[in-house]
Amino acid sequence: MSRDLYEHEPERDAQSPAVPAQARDAQVVFRPLPEPGRTEDRANGRLREPVERHRLSRDAVETLREIGRFRVVSTDDLQRFRYPGNGPAMRQDLRSLRSQGLLKRQTFVDRGRRFAVVALTKEGQKLLRRDDQFPSGQAIHAGIVKPREVAHDAAIYRMYQTEAASIRVRGGTVRRVVLDYELKRKVYAPLAKVRPHLKPEEYAKRQAEVATANGLEVVNGKIPLPDLRIEYQTRDGEIAKVDLELATDHYKASQLAEKASAGFVVYGEGGGSKPEDRDLISEILSL
Repeated sequence: MSRDLYEHEPERDAQSPAVPAQARDAQVVFRPLPEPGRTEDRANGRLREPVERHRLSRDAVETLREIGRFRVVSTDDLQRFRYPGNGPAMRQDLRSLRSQGLLKRQTFVDRGRRFAVVALTKEGQKLLRRDDQFPSGQAIHAGIVKPREVAHDAAIYRMYQTEAASIRVRGGTVRRVVLDYELKRKVYAPLAKVRPHLKPEEYAKRQAEVATANGLEVVNGKIPLPDLRIEYQTRDGEIAKVDLELATDHYKASQLAEKASAGFVVYGEGGGSKPEDRDLISEILSL
């Protein structure tokens, strides 16, 4: 099953509500926690109170949360989904976040097109880890891991917005998003440890156990991993998930078939509703 990345205009994510303009001046103050082993103030015998703090608008805090969930987000997509019709507000918030050392911005070129992305700094990541409004169990990502893959990674946020809109239409509520980085640790690490010590049939059994434990499938002797997993609550209150793959124009038909066999929803631009009904996906990463 595949879906056009732009098959409809997504609504704002329920976890990222718009903040009325009149509320933009409201400030959220984050104070750092005392660090373990901090020296005492000899004058009064107490731990020195950290003096640094961050003052951010509520919209800026929500933007920080959004970027932290996805590692990198293009500024074009951030304006489209977080600040529709309000580019000045976005630029103001990004300046504030960057000036306080919480966010960094970089420009890249992909297929002759320039685009900018934003990602958390380590300080921004540390700040969100003290945020009691951040979803429980949600990973917080910082930095750009693979610059050569940044266009693909940034497009995952766009894919998420389309699928999240579909979930909301069905009465669901997004709870958590999981990137492939997290799934790789959960799947590859335990298998790498046991593979040298197990016979092929024993390893296959262990592989199936690891796949099942992580809601995945073994396909052709491998465990395909999605680019993104969305965990959500259905209209009936049940916990569900959907695994998404962002297919590039380099995908072979066999790769698409493998992803489909694993139960992933495959997104791409243009083409029909099923991989077998169309040519290989092209221009998927167009920004």
